[in-house]
Amino acid sequence: MTLEFVDNYINKKILENKNFIKYTFYELRIKCNLSKEEVKQILELSKIYLEQKGYNIYFTGDEYIYQNKCKIVKDNELMVAIRQD
Repeated sequence: MTLEFVDNYINKKILENKNFIKYTFYELRIKCNLSKEEVKQILELSKIYLEQKGYNIYFTGDEYIYQNKCKIVKDNELMVAIRQD
């Protein structure tokens, strides 16, 4: 996994929905065929990048509010990023 891959992946997720970004276990481990260590790296790098862009970051088990609803990051979701208004 390269920094270019991380950058492209983040940009793809932002294009899908710039206000709500979700990384799932299935996407990263199965579709992208990343190792556990690579998943850890992409989550760390994405967290840093997205926080600098004004997103709140939540990981598995964290509670968050989105569209006035309290939600929890599910077990199969690795990270959720919500753009601050």
